[in-house]
Amino acid sequence: MRNPLRRRPAHISGGEIDVLIAGAGAEELWVAHELRRAGFAVRVLAQHGPTARDSEGIEWNAPIDALEFDGHTDRWRVRTAGEERYRPRIVVLTPPANLTGWHLIGLDGRKIEQVRDTSAFQGIAVHGFPNLFFLTPPPLAEIAMPPTPIEARTRYLRQCLELLRRTSSTRIEARAATQHEFHRRLGAARSPRPALRRPAPHHFDLTVAADREAAHEYSGPALLDAPGVELLVTVTLNGHPDPIDGRYHWYGRITADADLPDPGRGGVFLTLPGGRPTAGRLQERDPWGHLRITGVGEPPFPLESAPAH
Repeated sequence: MRNPLRRRPAHISGGEIDVLIAGAGAEELWVAHELRRAGFAVRVLAQHGPTARDSEGIEWNAPIDALEFDGHTDRWRVRTAGEERYRPRIVVLTPPANLTGWHLIGLDGRKIEQVRDTSAFQGIAVHGFPNLFFLTPPPLAEIAMPPTPIEARTRYLRQCLELLRRTSSTRIEARAATQHEFHRRLGAARSPRPALRRPAPHHFDLTVAADREAAHEYSGPALLDAPGVELLVTVTLNGHPDPIDGRYHWYGRITADADLPDPGRGGVFLTLPGGRPTAGRLQERDPWGHLRITGVGEPPFPLESAPAH
């Protein structure tokens, strides 16, 4: 199998890269330098600075506008305020002080502001947001975690990426139990100052697509019947039974199309090939123009896993 993070020249521009580092300070440049020394192709998006790009892969005045994880390719889709688009395998972020309204979406459409009352594992990784590392602890819980030296954080990040490369994996994700136990111990400590030792493989899920179950129940064509319009669309759908109300909740994404209706146009019906119309509702439109659709009850796809069309 081809190693997705094999050693190669570090200077590349845009498109698919190994690591994208976003921030505005000297620490991000230090991390970039150390990861390049380890053989990773790195691009830095700096929020402030000169207007010209330099030869070391730095994009100045390029604050990030949106990030969304693509579970099909195990890459992030990143868009800057200047409409530049990148598809890095790994993202390293300095988080804002307030996560509200920040367009950072992980697995199954989960937004970062939905993650509450749990600390990021080692202040760096969050379950449900694979291939993402925070350079400083994100404000997810009330427990304050003292920052660790930049040298220790950089070493830990580099070792995580080397672990991903050594195992020829395409996804690294902090395990839920690992993050929960870290949060519990952090809250119990009088002076929490976790040591950043070498990352333990059992703290993370290291996988490729073949190791995992299908990321969706259905992916393919569908007929969208909305008020005043009927469209052939492409959808990716998933779902789960809710243990609280006992009903099946399904959800998914409708691929961007110029003719897609506005999200606020009320109820719609979605029909898959050979299936029956299923009632749903259109939710928000993401920065890439895709629409989110949700429903409760019997989904448009068979409840046993269906192959992609």
